[in-house]
Amino acid sequence: MEIKGKTALVTGAAKRIGRTLAIELAKSGCNVVIHYRSSHREAEIVKKEVEELGVRAFTVQADLENTEDVFKLIKKVKNVVSVDILINNASVYYPIPIQDIREEDIDKFYSVHVKAPFFLSREFGMDMYRRGYGRIINVADYSAIRPYPNYTAYTISKGAMLTLTRALAKEFAPYVLVNAVLPGPIVPPQDLEDKDIPLKKTVLKKWGGEVEVWKAVRYLIETDFTTGAFIPVEGGRLIY
Repeated sequence: MEIKGKTALVTGAAKRIGRTLAIELAKSGCNVVIHYRSSHREAEIVKKEVEELGVRAFTVQADLENTEDVFKLIKKVKNVVSVDILINNASVYYPIPIQDIREEDIDKFYSVHVKAPFFLSREFGMDMYRRGYGRIINVADYSAIRPYPNYTAYTISKGAMLTLTRALAKEFAPYVLVNAVLPGPIVPPQDLEDKDIPLKKTVLKKWGGEVEVWKAVRYLIETDFTTGAFIPVEGGRLIY
């Protein structure tokens, strides 16, 4: 599918990977809906940068942990534009030992990584299906395939996102292609003191950078013959 002239909704687009995806989409001639939860200032900066690239940009606020907010987001966006590309990028990430996992932790991860992507994908995906084309891309995590300790609540929700990807790929075939990207060490967390620790089990021994995720996303938008697939962007952590 051609990117130029289309409209993409990117969740969690104010910072990090989401920001890069929004900017790179704009560079390719795509209009961008920039979702954010609390990073209003950063989202407005991204909006300005996108508009300076000659395309349209919109910002929309929503707390994806709140299903009511998710449906308000859907309504707001549909009142303004038709979405051709949905990128479910927003994420919540923190460690918690398995003995300390609470129900609210499970709810938080599943709300952001499963429930919100499901409802967003269903509502915008049905519109894409009726138009006869569209792309849905879920930004998951390599740990959904190879979990690591103290992140069980996180990784099982990302695993559910992979199942969601393949289920939706069947539901919306043949018109809407649904795929997932599995990032690994892309950019260090802000609170990570020793940035070399995650690289010790990475074959390529380096941080990838957000643009590597964009390269995979671009392929999944432009391809006409890939659906229900998981594209690893993890520097070889799955084979270490």
